[in-house]
Amino acid sequence: MTESYPVSEIFESIQGEGIWTGIPAAFVRLQGCNLRCGWCDTKEAWSGKASNLTAKEILAEIHLEHVIVTGGEPLLHDLNGLFAALQHAGKKIHVETNGTQPWRESYPPDIWLTVSPKEESGYAVHPSLPERVGEYKFVVDEAFRPEVIRKFYTRQEHRRQEPLIFLSPENVRPEMVEKAFQMVLEYPFCRLMVQMHKLIGVR
Repeated sequence: MTESYPVSEIFESIQGEGIWTGIPAAFVRLQGCNLRCGWCDTKEAWSGKASNLTAKEILAEIHLEHVIVTGGEPLLHDLNGLFAALQHAGKKIHVETNGTQPWRESYPPDIWLTVSPKEESGYAVHPSLPERVGEYKFVVDEAFRPEVIRKFYTRQEHRRQEPLIFLSPENVRPEMVEKAFQMVLEYPFCRLMVQMHKLIGVR
């Protein structure tokens, strides 16, 4: 039996966040999430109607080189088949996760991994992830505290090359932009990030 994936949507746009900001990419949003963050802007991926698509069917809807597998929480699913199909087609794979789920040893080593730890999970990151992380992304809202930044930076000091730490103001609200701006000035190992796709009015 061919494995299928619960797909909330597939669309093509630009990556609006992180080090890859501005690149054209196809987004594969998988259904299901283990967290319920109040400010989440993709609540439609928590539950509800999804299309069960095979890796071949997903690939047929993708026309760009970079593919961002997101959610919801994509690591709730066994992605081996999807990753294999994407790599066979020459795609460059990115994964966006909240960090609570394990990374399977069978997954390809060259996938770009973005981890966005959340307050709802106590900013927990599964032990299988830190050695794989390319970048951390934190949403700066009223509750976010700089102690979180210091903790994650200290954890990475043993690595030969530290992952980037991005601070993203919640929904680009002006007061959260100012808060994130002040944190970056205080902690210059971080980068301020705004959601470019929202600023220019695209998906």
